[in-house]
Amino acid sequence: MTSAPSYPVVSYWLDRFSEWLKQSRQLHELGQLDRGEYSRMAHELGLAPSDLERLVRRGVDGAEELPQMLRALGFDETAINRIAPPLLMEMRHACTGCGHKNDCHAHLAAKTAAAHYEEFCANANDSTLMRARQDRGTHTPLPSADSRSAGPVSLIG
Repeated sequence: MTSAPSYPVVSYWLDRFSEWLKQSRQLHELGQLDRGEYSRMAHELGLAPSDLERLVRRGVDGAEELPQMLRALGFDETAINRIAPPLLMEMRHACTGCGHKNDCHAHLAAKTAAAHYEEFCANANDSTLMRARQDRGTHTPLPSADSRSAGPVSLIG
Protein backbone atom coordinates (compact mmCIF):
# COMPACT_ATOMS: atom_id res chain seq x y z
CA MET A 1 0.00 0.00 0.00
CA THR A 2 1.46 3.33 -1.00
CA SER A 3 0.68 6.56 0.72
CA ALA A 4 0.13 9.86 -1.02
CA PRO A 5 3.09 12.22 -0.82
CA SER A 6 2.82 15.00 1.74
CA TYR A 7 3.22 18.61 0.65
CA PRO A 8 3.16 20.70 3.84
CA VAL A 9 3.84 24.00 2.10
CA VAL A 10 1.00 23.45 -0.35
CA SER A 11 -1.29 22.37 2.50
CA TYR A 12 -0.37 25.48 4.46
CA TRP A 13 -1.21 27.81 1.56
CA LEU A 14 -4.44 25.96 0.79
CA ASP A 15 -5.48 26.36 4.44
CA ARG A 16 -4.59 30.06 4.38
CA PHE A 17 -6.57 30.55 1.15
CA SER A 18 -9.53 28.72 2.67
CA GLU A 19 -9.39 31.00 5.74
CA TRP A 20 -9.19 34.09 3.54
CA LEU A 21 -12.15 32.92 1.45
CA LYS A 22 -14.24 32.27 4.56
CA GLN A 23 -13.34 35.67 5.98
CA SER A 24 -14.12 37.34 2.66
CA ARG A 25 -17.57 35.71 2.64
CA GLN A 26 -18.21 36.92 6.21
CA LEU A 27 -17.25 40.49 5.27
CA HIS A 28 -19.48 40.29 2.20
CA GLU A 29 -22.41 39.07 4.33
CA LEU A 30 -21.87 41.95 6.77
CA GLY A 31 -21.76 44.36 3.84
CA GLN A 32 -25.17 43.13 2.67
CA LEU A 33 -26.85 44.10 5.96
CA ASP A 34 -28.63 47.43 6.15
CA ARG A 35 -27.14 49.94 8.57
CA GLY A 36 -29.79 49.36 11.25
CA GLU A 37 -29.40 45.56 11.21
CA TYR A 38 -25.62 45.87 11.30
CA SER A 39 -25.79 48.25 14.28
CA ARG A 40 -28.27 45.97 16.07
CA MET A 41 -26.00 42.96 15.57
CA ALA A 42 -22.98 44.88 16.87
CA HIS A 43 -25.00 46.11 19.87
CA GLU A 44 -26.11 42.55 20.72
CA LEU A 45 -22.45 41.58 20.81
CA GLY A 46 -21.61 44.56 23.00
CA LEU A 47 -19.58 46.21 20.23
CA ALA A 48 -19.50 49.39 18.24
CA PRO A 49 -20.20 48.73 14.53
CA SER A 50 -16.59 49.59 13.65
CA ASP A 51 -15.36 47.07 16.23
CA LEU A 52 -17.54 44.34 14.71
CA GLU A 53 -16.00 44.89 11.30
CA ARG A 54 -12.49 44.89 12.80
CA LEU A 55 -13.21 41.58 14.57
CA VAL A 56 -14.44 39.98 11.35
CA ARG A 57 -11.37 41.27 9.49
CA ARG A 58 -9.14 39.63 12.13
CA GLY A 59 -10.84 36.31 11.43
CA VAL A 60 -12.49 33.65 13.53
CA ASP A 61 -9.24 32.71 15.22
CA GLY A 62 -8.40 36.25 16.28
CA ALA A 63 -8.52 35.29 19.96
CA GLU A 64 -7.12 31.77 19.73
CA GLU A 65 -4.35 32.73 22.16
CA LEU A 66 -6.71 33.64 25.01
CA PRO A 67 -7.46 30.12 26.30
CA GLN A 68 -3.74 29.30 26.17
CA MET A 69 -2.84 32.50 28.03
CA LEU A 70 -5.50 31.88 30.68
CA ARG A 71 -4.13 28.36 31.23
CA ALA A 72 -0.58 29.74 31.40
CA LEU A 73 -1.74 32.14 34.11
CA GLY A 74 -3.45 29.31 35.99
CA PHE A 75 -7.06 30.25 35.21
CA ASP A 76 -9.95 28.06 34.16
CA GLU A 77 -11.68 29.68 31.16
CA THR A 78 -14.89 27.72 31.83
CA ALA A 79 -15.08 29.07 35.38
CA ILE A 80 -14.51 32.63 34.20
CA ASN A 81 -17.24 32.22 31.60
CA ARG A 82 -19.62 30.82 34.21
CA ILE A 83 -18.92 33.62 36.70
CA ALA A 84 -18.46 36.59 34.38
CA PRO A 85 -19.37 36.00 30.73
CA PRO A 86 -19.16 39.72 29.87
CA LEU A 87 -15.58 39.86 31.17
CA LEU A 88 -14.57 36.87 29.07
CA MET A 89 -16.22 38.43 25.99
CA GLU A 90 -14.33 41.68 26.61
CA MET A 91 -11.11 39.70 26.99
CA ARG A 92 -11.76 37.93 23.68
CA HIS A 93 -12.36 41.27 21.96
CA ALA A 94 -9.15 42.71 23.42
CA CYS A 95 -7.20 39.62 22.36
CA THR A 96 -8.62 39.79 18.85
CA GLY A 97 -7.51 43.39 18.46
CA CYS A 98 -4.11 42.91 20.06
CA GLY A 99 -1.09 43.94 18.03
CA HIS A 100 1.37 41.77 19.96
CA LYS A 101 0.49 38.32 18.62
CA ASN A 102 4.12 37.46 17.86
CA ASP A 103 5.20 38.23 21.44
CA CYS A 104 2.28 36.23 22.77
CA HIS A 105 3.04 33.20 20.58
CA ALA A 106 6.72 33.30 21.48
CA HIS A 107 6.11 33.48 25.24
CA LEU A 108 3.38 30.83 25.15
CA ALA A 109 5.69 28.49 23.21
CA ALA A 110 8.60 29.19 25.56
CA LYS A 111 6.33 28.76 28.61
CA THR A 112 7.34 32.24 29.83
CA ALA A 113 3.96 33.95 29.30
CA ALA A 114 3.06 34.04 33.01
CA ALA A 115 6.27 35.93 33.78
CA HIS A 116 6.02 38.41 30.89
CA TYR A 117 2.34 38.84 29.93
CA GLU A 118 2.18 42.32 31.50
CA GLU A 119 4.72 43.52 28.91
CA PHE A 120 2.53 42.75 25.87
CA CYS A 121 -0.90 41.30 26.66
CA ALA A 122 -3.98 43.39 25.88
CA ASN A 123 -5.66 41.65 28.84
CA ALA A 124 -2.84 42.27 31.29
CA ASN A 125 -4.91 44.54 33.56
CA ASP A 126 -7.82 42.09 33.89
CA SER A 127 -5.46 39.13 34.30
CA THR A 128 -3.41 40.91 36.96
CA LEU A 129 -6.55 41.86 38.90
CA MET A 130 -7.83 38.27 38.75
CA ARG A 131 -4.42 36.96 39.88
CA ALA A 132 -4.34 39.41 42.80
CA ARG A 133 -7.81 38.33 43.91
CA GLN A 134 -6.77 34.67 43.68
CA ASP A 135 -3.59 35.40 45.68
CA ARG A 136 -5.73 37.01 48.40
CA GLY A 137 -7.87 33.88 48.45
CA THR A 138 -10.94 35.49 46.94
CA HIS A 139 -12.63 32.64 45.13
CA THR A 140 -15.16 34.77 43.32
CA PRO A 141 -13.09 37.43 41.60
CA LEU A 142 -16.12 38.91 39.90
CA PRO A 143 -19.80 38.91 40.77
CA SER A 144 -21.70 35.99 39.36
CA ALA A 145 -24.74 36.52 37.19
CA ASP A 146 -26.67 34.88 40.02
CA SER A 147 -24.46 35.34 43.06
CA ARG A 148 -27.16 34.07 45.41
CA SER A 149 -26.88 30.50 44.12
CA ALA A 150 -23.40 30.40 42.66
CA GLY A 151 -21.41 30.03 45.87
CA PRO A 152 -17.63 30.33 45.86
CA VAL A 153 -15.99 29.30 42.62
CA SER A 154 -12.28 29.07 42.01
CA LEU A 155 -10.89 30.36 38.74
CA ILE A 156 -7.74 28.33 39.09
CA GLY A 157 -7.58 25.57 36.53
